[in-house]
Amino acid sequence: MEGPSLTLAASQLKPFKGKRIRTVSGNTKIGKERLDGLLVKDIFSWGKHLVFQFDGFAMRVHFLLFGTFEAEVQGVWVTGDYRRAREPRLALSFENGLINMYNCSIKFIESTAAKREYDFSLDIMSPKWDGKKALRAMSAQENEQIADVLLDQEIFAGVGNIIKNEVLSIVRVSPKRKIKDIVPKKRAEIVRETRAFSKQFLAWRKKFVLRKNLKAHRKGTCPHCGGKMMREKTGKRERWSYWCPHCQI
Repeated sequence: MEGPSLTLAASQLKPFKGKRIRTVSGNTKIGKERLDGLLVKDIFSWGKHLVFQFDGFAMRVHFLLFGTFEAEVQGVWVTGDYRRAREPRLALSFENGLINMYNCSIKFIESTAAKREYDFSLDIMSPKWDGKKALRAMSAQENEQIADVLLDQEIFAGVGNIIKNEVLSIVRVSPKRKIKDIVPKKRAEIVRETRAFSKQFLAWRKKFVLRKNLKAHRKGTCPHCGGKMMREKTGKRERWSYWCPHCQI
């Protein structure tokens, strides 16, 4: 799940704020019993993190590459981006619904106010996101491939493989291009389009039309020239990239 989906999830789960956890289950090994009976003080997202704040500590959920969730919120079911696993990593029930979280990493944060410890200037979905800061950080990684830099959560928190592939198609840059080989004007365009596409991602996700609007990710035909798309694991992160060898140079 990428940043826009986590932003939506945090909004969808807000009715559980101020509610007490009734039951806790799941196959996590972190000591889930600690959560039983606790009051949820806040729920927020940062990048690819979904955070639940309690008295004295917080719980951070990272949905990794293919993690997801499902929740019944006041009688309405909502879901994440991917297919759920057979057994939830963590399941929480409340008087007004339940949350099941799958294929995710769960960590306790010993903080009474975890939100204050996150730098929201890095979060691609935050009103506090700082594009100039991102541009400076990107430019400093001159020997790295742009595919890796866009997935760097210390620069573009919340950007995942879908956003990476779509943005690079829009700006017509190969995922293998090193930052030093991208002119400053094009770098600035990449930063702007990353923010703009992330917002568009959220708008499509709210209407359940994200997949039908994707032009590059997991596609075989270039949206610009109609040619065949390349598919290859790129960069040090070895994530799948989809790009046109004719339009993206």
